[in-house]
Formats: sequence, structure tokens, C-alpha cells
Amino acid sequence: MSEGKKSPHSSCSWFKECVIQVKICVCQDRTTTNDNLYEKAKNYALNFLASNTELSINKDDVAREVADVVEKAFQKKCFDQRPPAYVVAQKERKKIPEDPEKKFIKLSP
Repeated sequence: MSEGKKSPHSSCSWFKECVIQVKICVCQDRTTTNDNLYEKAKNYALNFLASNTELSINKDDVAREVADVVEKAFQKKCFDQRPPAYVVAQKERKKIPEDPEKKFIKLSP
């Protein structure tokens, strides 16, 4: 991720529209994880830019810039693909203290 650099295209309406569309696609994609977020964002940006043929720009560079913006926006978002009820149940189970007597198998003499 390029820190401290501001995109020269960030004030353009098509750039903002591209970022919005990429965010929507990333959120709707059920296979997105924190590990593949950047690559997916870059690919969705390339798809968006390919449909706008009137743009005469370096599409790979712009796609990387869009991916940087999207990655920064979703930095703290959890892309857990498990059902929400399952995730909540797992968190609640960890809060229950476990009896030390039930941790180990009692051997009979």
C-alpha cells in the first residue's frame, strides 16, 4: 500500500465511481478474505476500467491506486465467511469458564 501519496485521479468523478463499484463488488464477493482483498480490489478495478474505454490512462497504475484506497477503507473490516450466528456463538462459548475437573479424564483406582 502506498502511504502518504495522494492519487492524481482522486478528484475525478470516474475514479470515485470506480472506488464505489469496487467496494460494492468486494463486499458482495463471498470469497473475499483479508488476505486476498488487495488482489480482488485490483481485479475489480481493472474490470471497471476496461468497461470505460474512453479513458486514456495507465489502467494498471489506476487499478493499484483504487486497490490501495479500498484496502485502506476496509482495513478493520472482518471478512469472516462463517454465518454470523456461528461467530457470535463461538465468542459466547469462550466466555464460559471451564471446570478444571472436566478438563481431564478421571482414572479409577
